[in-house]
Amino acid sequence: MNETSCPDGEDRLLAGLKILVVEDEALIAMEVEEMIAAMGAEVVGAFSRVPDALAALERETVAGAILDIQLDGDTTLSLVDVLLERECPILFVTGGAAESIPENYRQLPRVRKPFNQVDFERSAKSVFGVGRLPANKRL
Repeated sequence: MNETSCPDGEDRLLAGLKILVVEDEALIAMEVEEMIAAMGAEVVGAFSRVPDALAALERETVAGAILDIQLDGDTTLSLVDVLLERECPILFVTGGAAESIPENYRQLPRVRKPFNQVDFERSAKSVFGVGRLPANKRL
């Protein structure tokens, strides 16, 4: 991973944020964790199961979440509902087509797997970046 991918200090745009990560593919989870941490955010997770992520939400206040939609035999849609109720922004990381997402969730931003670092960082900055979140969502 290129730690200096963002020029002029832009790589810390997510400083002060806690971002929940839920992904069941270990290599992708590690990659997402590394990129989010390099952007300055604190990673909560990564979790590969919805019950573990829900338990973390009981302990932690997060500014947003990066979620795979399909986990091994499960979906994160119940988790999405909790996060939306808390007004937390969500970024889906998914290999599925838009049509595979239930219609009432299709408006949420997503990065399609496989993704590259530039596209992921651009999407994360758009969803979680400075000016996107109220002060009470920051550390």
